[in-house]
Amino acid sequence: MAVLPSRKVFCIGLNKTGTTSLSKYMERHGFTCSDQIIGELLLTKYASGDHREFLDHCKSAEFFQDIPFSIPGCHKILMKAFPEAKFILTLRNSAEVWYKSLVTYHRKVFGVPLDSHQLKAAKYRYPGFAWEANRILYSSPPSDPYKKENLISDYETHKAQVMRDFAGKENLLVVCIEDPEAPHKISEFLNLKMVITKMPWLNKTEKT
Repeated sequence: MAVLPSRKVFCIGLNKTGTTSLSKYMERHGFTCSDQIIGELLLTKYASGDHREFLDHCKSAEFFQDIPFSIPGCHKILMKAFPEAKFILTLRNSAEVWYKSLVTYHRKVFGVPLDSHQLKAAKYRYPGFAWEANRILYSSPPSDPYKKENLISDYETHKAQVMRDFAGKENLLVVCIEDPEAPHKISEFLNLKMVITKMPWLNKTEKT
């Protein structure tokens, strides 16, 4: 099977754009995938500007996704540190679809209502992690952490910024995981012999 010289691939799509499904796809194609728990626990240190442990973590596997790789602007650090790597920007059919999926999933995981008190009390990773992640990922006000207009804008801004920064380069694939042709596009981009022809769908929320 023809592979990348470095086999280093970063998914830089926002959470709930099919990143976990892509991770399963990569695993099925023989890539070592990073430990998501370790990555998520680097959140606050990464956000503080200390990227040493983050960059060390990037040496631990061949494929990476979700926090902190989904933090807007992270791709700029990765582009500089790993210029030979390939990048995949995962998207949903629309920003509206993404927003609905995110809110539905977070209500399932964190509970209702999705306010600051609920997020601070959520025990995912550690109490307060969900709140810290929300503050780092999105521009919504603390009083309304899932304010639709802010998150929709964040989604579109991230998409546009990534595409601007990779303009003229050949190491970015922009793909909608819901596209039936997604497996073919990914395998062609990474020069892989395709093992599965249908994208796995993990962390699926109802009607999303």
